[in-house]
Amino acid sequence: MSDLATIQQWMQNALLGPYDAEAGTAREMFTASRRLTAEQRFHIYHRGYRLRLLNCMRGLHPGMLHLLARELFDRFALDYLDAHPSRSPSLARLDDGFADHLERTRPDAGAPEEWVDLLVDLARFERLFTDVLDAPEDDPAPRPFRARSSVHDYLAAVRRGEDPPLPEPHPTSVLLTREEGRVVVRPEWVPHVGPFGRPKGI
Repeated sequence: MSDLATIQQWMQNALLGPYDAEAGTAREMFTASRRLTAEQRFHIYHRGYRLRLLNCMRGLHPGMLHLLARELFDRFALDYLDAHPSRSPSLARLDDGFADHLERTRPDAGAPEEWVDLLVDLARFERLFTDVLDAPEDDPAPRPFRARSSVHDYLAAVRRGEDPPLPEPHPTSVLLTREEGRVVVRPEWVPHVGPFGRPKGI
């Protein structure tokens, strides 16, 4: 690899992918020093960039981070980042596909477990929370969210600095809006459907 564009492309792919996949090629791209091999010098760049991405994921998902603790959260986050390397100059939407990835790679495949449902729903809610918080000023429309438990209450408690218990499974429907720079969550009214498929009272 001699031209600058090729070297830059390799560096981008190497930083975004797993370390082991590119460590060997690092000998061609980096020189060794008196104290570090070429692979070790490359690893400094790789580890630093991955840590930046992890810190971003932690910031986007404080509820999941609290629920799983840092070590387990980082394992889920890195598995996602390996499968979906960042392709945007902005990290604001780094977790766009996180919930879908968790759903596709569920560790309880074949025998669904409630704690995995909680993880997936919490990841979706935290992404939507950020979307509503960052929405343009001229986009006041409420965003509906439905989950298998009250993950919104769990996240609110975590944001208050509490250590809440895990929410019990219970279908939940809420609406998210932004008011005076804050995300407000309200129950969504879902009409009770009568025996003939028409909402009662209509």
